[in-house]
Amino acid sequence: MTGMIDTYRGYVSLQECDEMGHMNIQHYISKSSDSSYNLRVALGLGALDQAQTGLGYVALEHHIRFHRELRASDLVVIRSGVVELRDKTMRIYQEMREALDDRLAATYVVDTGCLDLATRRLTAWPEETRARAATMATELPPEALPRSLPRSLPKEALERDVSLARADADGMVETNRSVVNTWECDTNNHMNARFFMARFSDAQGHMWAHAGLGRHEQAARGLATATVEIRLAYLRELCAGETLFVRTGIDATDGKTIRYRHWLFSGDTGEPACIAEGAGLLFDKASRKAVPLPDALRARG
Repeated sequence: MTGMIDTYRGYVSLQECDEMGHMNIQHYISKSSDSSYNLRVALGLGALDQAQTGLGYVALEHHIRFHRELRASDLVVIRSGVVELRDKTMRIYQEMREALDDRLAATYVVDTGCLDLATRRLTAWPEETRARAATMATELPPEALPRSLPRSLPKEALERDVSLARADADGMVETNRSVVNTWECDTNNHMNARFFMARFSDAQGHMWAHAGLGRHEQAARGLATATVEIRLAYLRELCAGETLFVRTGIDATDGKTIRYRHWLFSGDTGEPACIAEGAGLLFDKASRKAVPLPDALRARG
């Protein structure tokens, strides 16, 4: 596409794959994050520039569609472009493909912001960055648009109407409780987006168990689960040593698709730090085809 540049070239290692035999969703964001660092350099906001300007680059929202499985030894390339440039934020598009067959693996629509590292607030993009971004202009292809999720952002993300009290009232269950490790923090000194997704990935098993279809039951039936689309909105920074927990609720089920939400809170303060709205399915491990959700699970949606 016009304006898109190469921002990542790598490989799927065995340690990045989960029990389903495909690359875990956190590593889709991990590679996207690496891609974003290369895009930052192209925008004049690399690590060396950051030390001089005091400006960082922070993810605000992610919308990801998973188009095909990636397995150990697959070769990965990502290209990036700028969809929209605003005063303090920009929307970028990233496209992940398997290098040997050029098949689309994932699409990312990422809203990012220019972060003043002293005030920890968004600030205007430098003029040089704006000029460089204009040379990378691109448009969103149909493959990047929401499919299993609503076209607009979730109401909770727009209004920030997320609280522990509301999670309690909605019957959302705890699906993860952990801590931010120092090695999970990036050059902005806060937890990298990959590890928000890692917590939501870890939460998935507890969510399916709460829904009545835990891993043991799945294994007995020859089934596995997959995320097909997810949207994340980052509400607050999380720093090394801070505890966190995730509350999860199932919003809807329809045929082969389950829709859910994860709310991640700071365990230290109780403040919401990130929300995710996702869509997943069950698939037969032998045929790798999606199968209908059990009647008992659909009744919960």
